[in-house]
Amino acid sequence: MIVLSFRYLSDDQFWFSFFHEIGHLLLHGIEATFVDGDAAEPSEKEAEANAFSAGVLIPAERQDELMTLRGRFRDVIRFAVSVGVSPGIVVGQMQHWKLIGPHQLSNLKRRYDWDEIRAAVG
Repeated sequence: MIVLSFRYLSDDQFWFSFFHEIGHLLLHGIEATFVDGDAAEPSEKEAEANAFSAGVLIPAERQDELMTLRGRFRDVIRFAVSVGVSPGIVVGQMQHWKLIGPHQLSNLKRRYDWDEIRAAVG
């Protein structure tokens, strides 16, 4: 079972977390239990799940291109469309790798609100 929160309420965080947890299931088995949070200890399994998620969101063959991407609105949009993900996911990865500042281009992230979430889950 995978249980996710809507912590941070943004598309990049949600989808990275979703594929991170799927990575744990596929790479580490269904019998293992993983609870992630701010206090989660860095480990080899966490690094593997992070790499799995990053690779699902931005394929390995496009990672080098991501690392050289400039922090310009149009460049991010074009790259996101070519990869088939939301611009917010690209921005989140660029922020993670410190290619851009922590708030730069954050307006490209899709933000969720609780009314929207409640309506989606019924």
